[in-house]
Amino acid sequence: MKDLFPLLILCLVSLLSFGQVSLSKETQSYVSHARGNYVLQNLTIVDGKGNLPKIDQDIIIKGDIIEAIGKDLPIPKNYKVINMAGKSAIPGMVMLHEHLFYPKATPGGFGVNQMSYSFPKLYLAGGITTMRTAGSIMPQADINLKNFIEKGMIPGPKMDVTSPFLDREGTGLIELTPLKSTKQAVDAVNFYADMGATSFKVYNFITKEDLKAIVDAAHKRGLKVTGHLCSITYEEAADIGIDNLEHGFYASSDFITDKEPDACEPFKQSKSLLELPVDSEEMTNLINHLVSKKVALTSTINVFEPYTNREIVPGGGIDALYTDAKEKVYKRWASKQGRDSLDYVMFNKSKVWEKAFHDAGGLLVAGTDPTYDGRIVAGYANMRLLELFVEMGFTIPEAIKICTLNGAKYLEQDKTIGTLEPSKTADIIILNEDISQDIRAIRSIEITFKNGIGYDSKKLFKAADGIVGIR
Repeated sequence: MKDLFPLLILCLVSLLSFGQVSLSKETQSYVSHARGNYVLQNLTIVDGKGNLPKIDQDIIIKGDIIEAIGKDLPIPKNYKVINMAGKSAIPGMVMLHEHLFYPKATPGGFGVNQMSYSFPKLYLAGGITTMRTAGSIMPQADINLKNFIEKGMIPGPKMDVTSPFLDREGTGLIELTPLKSTKQAVDAVNFYADMGATSFKVYNFITKEDLKAIVDAAHKRGLKVTGHLCSITYEEAADIGIDNLEHGFYASSDFITDKEPDACEPFKQSKSLLELPVDSEEMTNLINHLVSKKVALTSTINVFEPYTNREIVPGGGIDALYTDAKEKVYKRWASKQGRDSLDYVMFNKSKVWEKAFHDAGGLLVAGTDPTYDGRIVAGYANMRLLELFVEMGFTIPEAIKICTLNGAKYLEQDKTIGTLEPSKTADIIILNEDISQDIRAIRSIEITFKNGIGYDSKKLFKAADGIVGIR
């Protein structure tokens, strides 16, 4: 036993020094670079801070930490050198409106199925190293997945798990349990926080009284609240103290001229936004109010991307869908060709408004919301979102910053993730092409390093082919 003691101590020190976890055989099968000491040479780097790209850069990784970044760095002893000439690197993405469910392809109205197997792999394949689930259907499953990923049992991103959608009667989604009182809303906050949820989401039919109580209860525990609103205006929610608003300005009911308090009227809401001039003073005032209240705004602009002359599954993920889901998505896409002019109007307005919010100093964050008609697929949609930000008018460094550092700032984790710089966690996306020249290079992800472990993106994508919609 005495002979084994020094060996046990050595193993323990080794594990502690790298923050190592024991990876399951399933997880190991997707690893291309085990955690260790690496020098990644000759990369073009976009650092996530909005800075101009730098060429011929080396990244030195020690365990799970970025040790140094620079040109022609001296190679430490016993570090593995990998020449990455022609490739580029950006920080791992931090996405704040993701889900672990997907809409059902079966008839009988809208519903969702949990994607506990396919979606964690797809998110990691698409370069997402940290994600928030902005609303759960099976919170216990999401929390268990988070723990399984942390233990190395399955591959996937680090997760901020959000509560189920907190809402009153009206949504009609069978997977949601409507609240019956404000007290029940507060009880839900405490119940799900005790379970392991780290953020909360309010929904369409919530009341102002409910929202105030939810925000107070969450803030008391040091947790944050976001909302996909309808019954409450953005201005009202900001004044109450909400931390984040979802879907850009698509969910804003602020411009309904005869809006009733706490009433959700989707038709009036959509009509008011369609009729609102893109350069209206009213929108400018709302943007300034949100910025002054330090309310973050999540863009999910990819959800609203029109159909005509655009990809069936944005980001190229149609092969991930199982047969029935693929057929359903294709039929809807085909039926909308040349018939989505109003979608284009709102899409183009929203792009202007979201950029105006960002340019006014607001914290614009990003997410893909893989729900709706099934066209939005985890991982693939995240890559497409970066392309859409450039289409929106952002520079490539700005688009990357929105999807990395801004998300990290909202989660209050920007001291450790969100940028490529020394002492940060080694969350790094390696691309086969130069993203500094063309944002479409985001689709050439080769390796996603998460906590210093490099995962093979192509293997992860392939593992989910044909099963999205099933599991």
